[in-house]
Amino acid sequence: MDHFFTKNYLNKAKKVTTTLVFFGLILLIIGVPATQIQAAEPLRITSITTTVLDKTATISWRTNQPATGKLEYGLNSNSYSVIRQTNLKTSEQSLSISGLEPEMTYYFKVTAQTDLGEVNSFEQTFKTKKLIDTGSPTISRVSVVYTTGTTATIQWYTDEPATTEVDYGSTENYDRSSGDGTMVRIHDITLTGLISGATYHFRVKSKDKNSNTTRWFDMTLRTNITEQADRSELTITEITPVSENDPEITTTGATISWRTNKLAEGTVFYGTSPQQLGSTVGTAAPRDFTHRVALIGLEPNTTYYYALEARDVLGRQVVVEGKAFTTKNDGSVTSQPAPTPRVLGSSTCNVDLKAGQGFFGLYYNLTPAHPDFGTHTEIPIHPTKIADENDWYSDQYFAFDQVDATLNFTNFNIVNSNQPGDPSHFAVHWQAIMDVPNDSSYQYEMTSDDDSWLFIDGKLASDKLGYAHVSLTDTGVLLLTAGLHRIDIYYAERAGGSAVFVFKPDSSLRFYPLPEGCDVEDVVSANQSTHQSTQGTVLGASTEDDAGNGAGTAAPSVYACDPTLGYTKIKALYKTSASPDVWAILETGQKHYITSPASFNTYQCDWSKIRVVSSATLNRYPNASLVRTPQNTAVYHLFSRPDTKWLKIALPSPTVFISYPGNYWGNIARINGLDLAAYPDVKLVKVAAGSNIYLLEGSTKRLIKNESVFERLNFEWAEVATLNQTHLDYYEDGSIVE
Repeated sequence: MDHFFTKNYLNKAKKVTTTLVFFGLILLIIGVPATQIQAAEPLRITSITTTVLDKTATISWRTNQPATGKLEYGLNSNSYSVIRQTNLKTSEQSLSISGLEPEMTYYFKVTAQTDLGEVNSFEQTFKTKKLIDTGSPTISRVSVVYTTGTTATIQWYTDEPATTEVDYGSTENYDRSSGDGTMVRIHDITLTGLISGATYHFRVKSKDKNSNTTRWFDMTLRTNITEQADRSELTITEITPVSENDPEITTTGATISWRTNKLAEGTVFYGTSPQQLGSTVGTAAPRDFTHRVALIGLEPNTTYYYALEARDVLGRQVVVEGKAFTTKNDGSVTSQPAPTPRVLGSSTCNVDLKAGQGFFGLYYNLTPAHPDFGTHTEIPIHPTKIADENDWYSDQYFAFDQVDATLNFTNFNIVNSNQPGDPSHFAVHWQAIMDVPNDSSYQYEMTSDDDSWLFIDGKLASDKLGYAHVSLTDTGVLLLTAGLHRIDIYYAERAGGSAVFVFKPDSSLRFYPLPEGCDVEDVVSANQSTHQSTQGTVLGASTEDDAGNGAGTAAPSVYACDPTLGYTKIKALYKTSASPDVWAILETGQKHYITSPASFNTYQCDWSKIRVVSSATLNRYPNASLVRTPQNTAVYHLFSRPDTKWLKIALPSPTVFISYPGNYWGNIARINGLDLAAYPDVKLVKVAAGSNIYLLEGSTKRLIKNESVFERLNFEWAEVATLNQTHLDYYEDGSIVE
């Protein structure tokens, strides 16, 4: 029986083979390859695998015959928002996708296609991993802010807490180093033991908690020719307040300010007795020549005595004693706090919009026993509620109210509270009327430890710091119309210890205390003769202000340059004594380097209005990194290099523009063509988490094969610009550079 089966099988096989050969010969005659008939096996997709990280995934698969591939994926089943394709016909395919959200489930399917048809896989899923910090800290605003004959002080900023390290020496070999392992965002370090009149090369670097390290470019500094600054005494001058009518003295607070002749840090010691200055507040980083410290939670109509101490970069100290001020009388008949919040002793909404500038603060005292307080760890604690959705700002915890002239508090806490509990755990709600002079964008900086939220006209404008954390800074831009806006700021100190809150708004904005129970419309009604303008509105980040200045608002009468030429208006012109470079201080709160005298004249600037300021003052303004000319809508991003040099790269589409989280249309500076032409184009690019470097040629990117090729072509590492994946994907792939 077995023999019979084999014989019949072989006979049938011969017949099939003969038939295929016969038809193959006929099809060859009419031009159809016989192999298409012989490929009886259908196209199949097999071995689908995924390699997944936090923001990226790689999908690989095989087919039983060469085929092109297509990948479709999205956040919803059978609804795919993104399509990626391969044009290479092969039996093994792999596609990498980026820009994914951490800890999210994605749905996808694979399609294989040949000339004869296509086949789809079943829908599959993958889930991205928890966010992985593989990005190095971003270093910015590197500056040598102060030198003596034997020292140099260098400051810079990072976008996340990181170490402070400097490599330096007489050459780029950097035979010396200095550093501090404390994780901070504001970096301030002094190199000592230097030689007078000598030039040093240095490079700053910072490492985050995950050992991701960023190194800045090689820079140079020169010490002073003499050691006079090393030998001269440290002095304190221009101490305020100087009289009882000083506007920075309130019923429950005062701001002490002074100036030092050297870069220094300072401390205020104060108390109600000259012999007992038991309270202490220090100045915030970085070290500077001008100093301000706010004292809060003081008793009304009480004399406070204080002393100032300053310490310069060489460690020398100077103390000024015997100072005093008296807080204003709140007019109340009892020393106990009022049961409900009041503004300036009044329950009306009649706020004087010509005076009384500041913020009305409601202070709340809580205890470590509260579920949200006293729980600080090294791991950030993210709440599920925002601002006054938490019960921290409720009447049961109310301690007192006061008007704060500025919001610049370091190492402060609740004192003289009528509420029992630990004064190191508290919350504050500041509310004010914000007077906006022109339709424009306005930059702000907010630093807090712990939670803080910013609202404009009842809309959440900043939620980046809304969790328990070490001191962090959020810098942002608000697009506002001219008029009066409501601003609300919420803060909470949940961990105890060093409480910090600093709000630095654009200097052109004015703030007036907003009484509890009142809104902007109520104050406008009570001040009809003062303000006739309507309440302003938030424009939003998606609207570009091409006109630049808005309509219906009179421009300030004095600018440093002609404000009618279509450029972003220039409020001031700054330079430092260490450099001839002239910087334009823009109405957006940014600074822009004027590249030449010809450019200066193009802006029609006034040479007599150039002011000499300290490096620390100049560095408070961020560089304008998004630019365009008034005549062309093309927007460029500027990549910073040493010595006031930049590279420019076009942002080719709105999609690319908004793919960078820090980009806002209202933050674009309009500059002249001379300045724009002075910046060379970016030629070398990479992505932050990748090692591949590409050469840009028009709209094409070409992968540089390896480091040897990079160096053989004399490329500079300092000129490699980092793009995000969306921006890099805009460029078509070209041939490899070998």
